[in-house]
Amino acid sequence: MTNRNTLKFSIFAAAILALALPAAASAQWGRYPDDRGGYGRYDDRGLRDSVHRLDRLAKDFEREMDRSLDRSRANGSRREDQINNHVHQFRDAVGDLKSRVGNGRDLNRSEGEARRVIQEADQLDRVARRASQWSQIQQELRYISNAYGFRYNGGYGDYRRNDRTNRNDGNNRTDDWWRRIPFPR
Repeated sequence: MTNRNTLKFSIFAAAILALALPAAASAQWGRYPDDRGGYGRYDDRGLRDSVHRLDRLAKDFEREMDRSLDRSRANGSRREDQINNHVHQFRDAVGDLKSRVGNGRDLNRSEGEARRVIQEADQLDRVARRASQWSQIQQELRYISNAYGFRYNGGYGDYRRNDRTNRNDGNNRTDDWWRRIPFPR
């Protein structure tokens, strides 16, 4: 009888261990695989690298726009000065974001700078669409805006914060609790 009880207890303990193992593994990993809510979507290094790429692209973009405006009909006009001023403000905003983002861990610290970069890019979009690097800049801006929870539509305005009261669209599923359950794949 004691042997049988020991066997039952051993089987029960093995079953509990097998059921608890995935929860322990996901706790070690740090995030659920389909966690789409809040800031958890983007890792710190990815955001930092994206900001550094945007900084490099903004420098190249400023040089390219200056050269192309010097060869255009707008050379020497007030319009050229205004465009150069907007490009320079965008470049300064990206530089400020780069210095504030640091290691990318505290997004609240650099939220204002990220919003300013998106606003400056929004103003530049109409004149910058023809530039060769603008699509790469927009790709980095989308990544950064998603990391901060902003909307960036590529020059169509609306860079407000995404949250429960201000949803992107009807398909925003940040509240779906069942997506955070760690199902085995």
